[in-house]
Amino acid sequence: MFKMKYIMITAFAGLILSGCKKDYLDINTNPNTATESVITPDLALAAQLTSSAGRNASSYDFLARWLGYWSASGDYSRSTVEMSYNITTDSYTGLWEGGYYTAGQYKSIEKKSNELGLTFYEGIAKIMGAMEMMNIVDVYNNLPYTTAFDLAGNIRPTYDKAEDVYKALFAQIDAGVTLIKGADVNANINIGKQDIMFKGDKVKWAKFGNTLKLKMLLHTVNTTTFNAQAEIAKISAEGSGFLGIGIGAEVQPGYTSDRPNPFYAAHLFNAQNGNESDNYNRANNFSLNLLSGLNDPRANAIYRTPKNGGALKGTDYGANPAAANCSNCTSGVGTGIGKSFTMPMWIMTSVEAQFLVAEATIRGWVSGDAQAAYSLAVTESFNWLFGAASGSAAAATYLAQGNTKITWPATGTLQEKLAVMAWQKYIGLNGIGMLETWNDVRRLGVVQPPLSIAPERGSNPVPVRILYPSSEYNYNSANVKAEGTISQFTSKVFWHK
Repeated sequence: MFKMKYIMITAFAGLILSGCKKDYLDINTNPNTATESVITPDLALAAQLTSSAGRNASSYDFLARWLGYWSASGDYSRSTVEMSYNITTDSYTGLWEGGYYTAGQYKSIEKKSNELGLTFYEGIAKIMGAMEMMNIVDVYNNLPYTTAFDLAGNIRPTYDKAEDVYKALFAQIDAGVTLIKGADVNANINIGKQDIMFKGDKVKWAKFGNTLKLKMLLHTVNTTTFNAQAEIAKISAEGSGFLGIGIGAEVQPGYTSDRPNPFYAAHLFNAQNGNESDNYNRANNFSLNLLSGLNDPRANAIYRTPKNGGALKGTDYGANPAAANCSNCTSGVGTGIGKSFTMPMWIMTSVEAQFLVAEATIRGWVSGDAQAAYSLAVTESFNWLFGAASGSAAAATYLAQGNTKITWPATGTLQEKLAVMAWQKYIGLNGIGMLETWNDVRRLGVVQPPLSIAPERGSNPVPVRILYPSSEYNYNSANVKAEGTISQFTSKVFWHK
C-alpha cells in the first residue's frame, strides 16, 4: 500500500470534489452521500483557507525556539533532538505532509472550479496552492511538483529543481490574479461568504498575489535565477499594489469559545475555562534582552508577565530544568499577539507584508522613499500589537531613539539600511512569522540567533533546512535518494547563498 502523503492527499481530494463514478451499482440515491453534484468549490474553500492559516498557529514553534524568540520552561526536561539540532527524517514531518495535503486540496478545487466555470474560486486556488508550495520549497528545497498531483500517471513522482518550482509559481500566481480580476462575482456562488479571507474582494486578492511574488523575489535576491525588475514591472502594470498598512491576509471562519482561534488556543488560554494553554514556550532571553536594551514597549505585548507576578522573565534555550525558570516564574506568549479567541488567524500579517515592501523600496525595486517605507513597517508592527490609536504614537517615539538597530541611517550604505530593517523585521515578526524570519536569517545574515546551550549540541549550528520525511524514503525511495545525501547543516535551499 503506497502511503506517500501528497499522493493520498490528491486521491482523497479528488474523491471529495469529483465524486464516485459507480452509478451502475446504485439502486437508490442516498441524499447524505457526497457526490459531484453537491460537493462544489464553494463548499471546500473555507476549510482549506482555515487549514492554511492554522499551520501558522503552532507548526513553526520549533523555529521560534531556534531563532531566539521562545525558549522552554524550566519545568520540562530538555528536548535533546531539537536542542542539539540533530533532527531526523521524523522531525517536523507535518510541514511536508500538511503542506502537500492542503496544496492537493487547492489543486482539486482549482480543477473542479475550471470545469464549472467558477473562475474566482479557480484563481484563489491557484494563488493559495502557490503559497503552500513556496513554503515547502523554503523548508525542503527540491521537491515533487510537476507530477506530484497526478495519482493515475505518477504514483512515485520525480523531484523538480526548487528554482524551477519557484518559476512555475510566479506563473501560477499571475494566472490566478488574472482569473480573479476577470471573474463574474455573481456567477461564483457564495464567493463573498466562502472566501473567509477577503470576502470576494478582487483588489485584495491581487494585492496578496503581488505580495507573494514580491516575497519570492526577495528570497531569491542573492541568486541570478530571476529578473526582479521584470517581475516588478509586471506587478506595477497589474496596478493593485501590495498588502500592508492595515491589510493582511487573515481568515475568519467564525471562531468561538469551543472553536477558537488556533494560535490563541495553542499558546494563550483555554477559551472556555481560562486555563493556560501553553506552559512550555517561554520568552527567550535573547529577544527579551534585545527588546529591553532598545526600550521597546512591544515587549509587553509580545510576552506576558509571569503567573507568579513580577517583571518579564525569559530562559536560555537548551538550559537544564531549574525551579527558578518554572512555568509560573517565566513569561509566556503575550496578549498583544494572541488578543482573543475570536481574533482572525493570519496567513500573512500586514506587518510582514509592509516589511517586504520596505525592503523592496530600500533596494530600489519599488518607487518611493525608503526611510518612509521603513518607518511605515515599524509603525505597522506597533499598530498590529497595540491598535492604531496608541500604536502610531508609540512607534514615533520609538523611532526617534538614537540606536543603530532603530535609527534610519540616512547617509548609510545599502547594507546598513538593510541591516536596520532586518533587525526591526526580526522584532516585528516575533511570534507571528517564524518561517519568514528563518528565511531572513538564511538570506540576509544580519540577525544571528543564539545557539542552544544544550551540551548535546556540540558545535552544531542552527539548521539551514529540514530533512525529507521518512515517508519519502519508504514509499518514494528512488526519487528522494536521487537527491543525494541531505544534511540539515550544509544542504541549503537554492536561494540561500
